[in-house]
Amino acid sequence: MMPSRAKQYHLSSFTKPRKDIAELEARLTRATNVLSELYELLEEYGPCWYTQAKEERAASTLRLLRNG
Repeated sequence: MMPSRAKQYHLSSFTKPRKDIAELEARLTRATNVLSELYELLEEYGPCWYTQAKEERAASTLRLLRNG
């Protein structure tokens, strides 16, 4: 027996937000990891345009992403 349309809609309305949240969390984790890799490369190679202000901005953003 197939569930009614109302039941199908009701069930999907609960599972979709969880999928959306899981997908956003996965994307945020990936973005944090990439930013961390770029930060490490900038710290290692220290190009002339990489100022203290830019370093502080990158470091504070990474702290926010890791702790927030």
